[in-house]
Amino acid sequence: MNQQETLQQMKALKLSGMVTAYQNILSLPLDMQPMADQLLAQLLDAEHLERLNRKTLACIRAAHFRYQAIVEEIQYLPQRGLDKNLLSRLADTSFIKRSENVFITGATGCGKSYIASALGYQACQIGIKVGYFSMPKLLQKLQFARADGDRRSVRLSKNSLNSKNLTFLS
Repeated sequence: MNQQETLQQMKALKLSGMVTAYQNILSLPLDMQPMADQLLAQLLDAEHLERLNRKTLACIRAAHFRYQAIVEEIQYLPQRGLDKNLLSRLADTSFIKRSENVFITGATGCGKSYIASALGYQACQIGIKVGYFSMPKLLQKLQFARADGDRRSVRLSKNSLNSKNLTFLS
């Protein structure tokens, strides 16, 4: 089997990480190309990373975050009164495994939703299913479904809340 057939077969099998890695390896001079065992290891690593990235991006899209936020970008200004130690402990997401609830409180505009989004993004990075819901919209959706007698919509809304390992209600 030649290189182009190999690439076509990888594409047919939807191994996009391997395709990209193999193309990059083929572009190297022959003396810099890895041996067969190294090549296989590199291709498998590339495919594994590609699938993890796709899964993370799908988790982030499904969560419907209000902000694109990263824990490391949270500003700990004195007037915000944020405890950096507490937020770093929350960022390790161990509270999820312990089934603990976290309430983020504060004045309007102080960054509660941003912090929740940052913690949610952190959870998505490690494969935890997250849901970010606006309380007014969620309650309105449930009220309309009940008023219409649409039990299926109410059940779907409840199931979407229950199917998440971490749920943010904003």
